[in-house]
Amino acid sequence: MKVSVVGMGYVGIPLAVVLASKGYTVAGIQRRSQRSWWKISWLNLGKSPIGGEEPMLDELLVDAVDSGGFWATDDYGEILDSDVVVVTVQTPVTDTKEPDLGHLEAACRQVGENLSPGTLVCLESTVPPYTTETLVRPVLEEKSGLRAGIDFNLVFCYERVTPGRLVENLLRLPRIVGGYSPVCAERGAEFYSGFCEAEVFKTDLLTAEVSKLVENSHRDVNIAFANEAALICSCLGVDFYEVREMVNSLPLRPGPDNPYRNILTPGSGVGGHCLPKDPYLLLHGLKKSELGYMPKVIPAARRVNDLMPEVVRQLIDEVLEEAGRKIVDSKIGVLGLSYKEDTGDPRNSPTLRLLELLGGSVKVHDPYVSSHESVKSQPLIDTVLGSDCLVVMTKHSAYRELELECIASMMRTRTIVDGRGLFSPEECLENGFIYRGVGYATH
Repeated sequence: MKVSVVGMGYVGIPLAVVLASKGYTVAGIQRRSQRSWWKISWLNLGKSPIGGEEPMLDELLVDAVDSGGFWATDDYGEILDSDVVVVTVQTPVTDTKEPDLGHLEAACRQVGENLSPGTLVCLESTVPPYTTETLVRPVLEEKSGLRAGIDFNLVFCYERVTPGRLVENLLRLPRIVGGYSPVCAERGAEFYSGFCEAEVFKTDLLTAEVSKLVENSHRDVNIAFANEAALICSCLGVDFYEVREMVNSLPLRPGPDNPYRNILTPGSGVGGHCLPKDPYLLLHGLKKSELGYMPKVIPAARRVNDLMPEVVRQLIDEVLEEAGRKIVDSKIGVLGLSYKEDTGDPRNSPTLRLLELLGGSVKVHDPYVSSHESVKSQPLIDTVLGSDCLVVMTKHSAYRELELECIASMMRTRTIVDGRGLFSPEECLENGFIYRGVGYATH
């Protein structure tokens, strides 16, 4: 069976190499844009464009290329003889938080122009409710002259990957296949069961679309609760981490009367491609339905999580003021440019927002991200040496090996703002630092 995967990013690349490892013949289709043309040559050399710690990915990619089971190209003509086409292109939101489906529509036009009868088309890109039915299907039908559910099968099956566990999640997390018709859902479930080792659920298009958005909005709301609880504890002079330990001591046990609690850890903000935008895609679908309900919790959670880089900026002001310095005359060293520990993914990273708020003399280090737009990662020693404040924005494993005594000897002013709970406040104080951390008491 031949599969064409459209979009060589955090979803498309691991999917392509996993399929190749299961015996499929896979063409990875990537448009030659100014920002991403280089991916094609890298992939064909067996080099992954995805940075960070990704177990199994590099090995699977090399094996897939060497065996001839996978190749990358910009030629949508590969779709003509494909049994399955999987679309994984990005679906961002605009500055006004409205869906930007331009990449998706363009990809669907190209797919439709090369679609053959009997093909299964799978949409994995996260979309607002109704998008598969009202945008993807009409474009595919118009360009191909074929009819969904009759001449070709159409499903929406959302991805559940996350940086650091791309291959693991693909293989071992359940999949939800929403079909344009029951026959489409059956065909889609058969395809995903061919490589997914977990259960595959079948449903309709709209239910599958909403499931993805509710899933990510649920996590965003839970993170926002942890962040808000941490801010409350800090203002009250209470250690949030001790409170969290007390609350989470409730046991997990079977049955409906389960007292279990799992408050997440707070942090300097929420990043990545999904969580900062998916709640807005869900809200957009609700507006389109014209049912009149105005959500309260989900938008509030977004505001809390977007606020966290500003909280970190305020903590920087506090420690520098306590040290007798002004931020305008200070050198700030920031640890972490990626949004998630041990990954090379800087998309929507809270660090980018913090840099906007800081301006001035700021140096950033990240072991996995060399640069992003106007930000270039500096060597760790240059970031720390002579700095007046060290700010932790990402909890990379490499930072856990830093010794506070060594850091203290390198800095001009001993202040630390810890947005990820990397350092022990007690040890920081013992080494002469003025310390602030999200969730720790300020007085």
